[in-house]
Parts: sequence; C-alpha cells; structure tokens
Amino acid sequence: MSELGSISGKLQKEEKLLRELNNALLVIEAHALKRSSDFGFSIKKVSECRKFVLDFATRLLSIIKEQAPPAELKIIVEHIKSGMKPIDDWIEDLETLINQIQNNKEIGSENLAILEDIMSLLDSQFTDDLQRLYSL
Repeated sequence: MSELGSISGKLQKEEKLLRELNNALLVIEAHALKRSSDFGFSIKKVSECRKFVLDFATRLLSIIKEQAPPAELKIIVEHIKSGMKPIDDWIEDLETLINQIQNNKEIGSENLAILEDIMSLLDSQFTDDLQRLYSL
C-alpha cells in the first residue's frame, strides 16, 4: 500500500507541475504572438508566467549539472541525459532561455520549442507513472 501512496503522491506533484508549466507556456506563447489581450492575459499574468518559467528553468539547469538530482526530477534528468540531444546543448538552451527572461527579452520560437520539449518529457514521465499506478 505504501508504494501506491508513493506513486499517487508523485503523480499529484507531476500533474501540478505539468499544469502550471502548460499554463505558463500558453500565456507566454500568446504574448509572443502579440495576442495576450485576445485571451485576457494581463501584463501581470505574463510577468508571473515568465517568473515561473525562469524559476523552473533555473532549477532544472542546476539539477542537470548535479551528479545526483533530487528524486522528483530524477527521471526527467535521466531522459535529458540519455536523449539524442547532447547535455551541453540542453545546458546552453536553458542558459539562453534564462538569460532572455532575466533581461526581459521576448522569448523566441526556439526557446518556446525548448519549453515544449521539456513539457513532452514531463508528460511522458507522468504517463509512465500513471501506467505504473494502474498496474499495481
């Protein structure tokens, strides 16, 4: 039963992160397309989402550089490190994204693609954990 509780708790954290990152990405993409007001996103909301992405990217970059990532992001770091894209490219991409946000620059389509790649990895991890929960 403790494994069930553990997986369930992990799924809740992953689902929250996915939801928050997805919402932030949506707001940032709308802003990049100059359509924020069409969707009712205020400048404050855009700023909050940029801060959320900055905090997440900074944390992920720090974790990627560590030898032993925390358990909650260990699988995504393993996906990143074992993927076809070299780890140095991930580091460079995250540093560029962080730099753009810190310097209040528009996030370009290349960096939006980085966020989408991260979302895909998180979604894959969430799906794997969900399947593991149902197999118990």
